[in-house]
Amino acid sequence: MKRQFSLGTVFRMSDKTQLRQFFTLFSKETDMIGWEDVNRRNILALEQFFDALPPPVRVQAEVILRNIHALACEEGMEALGDAAKTLHDDSSWNEMFHSTRNLYTKSLSAWLDYRDIFECAVQFFGIDSRTWWRKRIDLPKITPELDEDAIENLENEIEILLKTTQGRGYVCTVEMTARSNGVYYFFAHPDDYVRDSLVHDDDNNLVHQTIRQTFEIVFAYDSIEGSSELSARLPKRLREALEAIFLKHVLGVEPAFEERRPFDLSMLLDPHFMPVTSSNDRVDVFINSITLDWNTGYTIGYRAKGSHSIREFMFERIGDDLDNRRLIVRRARFRFVFHVASGRAKTLTFEIGPPFACTLKNQNPEHVEIVHRYLKQWRIEHDENENTTVAGSTVVDALPAAWQPDDISRAIPLSPESFRPH
Repeated sequence: MKRQFSLGTVFRMSDKTQLRQFFTLFSKETDMIGWEDVNRRNILALEQFFDALPPPVRVQAEVILRNIHALACEEGMEALGDAAKTLHDDSSWNEMFHSTRNLYTKSLSAWLDYRDIFECAVQFFGIDSRTWWRKRIDLPKITPELDEDAIENLENEIEILLKTTQGRGYVCTVEMTARSNGVYYFFAHPDDYVRDSLVHDDDNNLVHQTIRQTFEIVFAYDSIEGSSELSARLPKRLREALEAIFLKHVLGVEPAFEERRPFDLSMLLDPHFMPVTSSNDRVDVFINSITLDWNTGYTIGYRAKGSHSIREFMFERIGDDLDNRRLIVRRARFRFVFHVASGRAKTLTFEIGPPFACTLKNQNPEHVEIVHRYLKQWRIEHDENENTTVAGSTVVDALPAAWQPDDISRAIPLSPESFRPH
């Protein structure tokens, strides 16, 4: 869930020595603040000082404080840790990062003392916060090497595609970032449509300001798995065209006419399908929602609310429609709960929309690895190494046989919650 930014929360939760260092970078008048009186219950002096900053300086400081707030959470710490592995994680960084300081102070310290790690983490956090990704498998496992000419050609093709189809994208800039897990990210920033906004000028008068912002397209290539993912708020045909452009210039390959389908949810319509987990993993798995389509464009969703199995509830509602062999599972939301020896359990929630879309990205790497392992065992995700057969279609007559492992450690219902249609 996205956290609401609060300037007061950042001031209350951050170490005041670090805050004093932060404000000194924006003003030489920090001695005006009665620092001895500043504490979590009294931040009035900080708020007044911040409000008195010149507007351009205040805007600059607020942008930074928003990023500090964004990274002051478990996901933000994971992004910081991954950024440090990607760039450098020396002894001083490890001492700060693994200290008992609270998350806000760690985030602020990272901006003050490890600016490159902080900026990289903000970028990773933005990637991890993106939702739907279109995935493609069966790609070569190589290390992309792009020279200036290749980047320029990539930018030019994106510009041409967007100009001819949408009338925007007159200028596009592409940047690349490598991650410690072998994933290469390509960020395309094409021009968006012109927007006319009302803003306050220096005299506090409302004036029109015309700007042409950019929007972001992210292409991720996993050099270890040999797969790619694309995230862009564009129509399906344009996402596919962009994917072809990236694959051509980044990997030097032309997309296959018929691509392999990474995800399949047809087994959720099999009443005998029983996913299992190993007791060694200490994980429970639930389905929070399922969306069905009668292959006519009419969909109905079932959402968690109580204490019965969502699939049992779903089967009761659809009844004889299973025999009509028309049902398609359009989407399902999964929730994995990882139990720990002490402290609160960790939760990972994501959605799958077959055949190519999934919101699971770079959360805790250990947890993501476990999730992928089970999705492959249950034949929800294609497994190239195990030669798993994926139906490629979610119609009922294409249902695969229920997975039967040799050693079932623990059979679990895919949701001990009762559900209602929505």
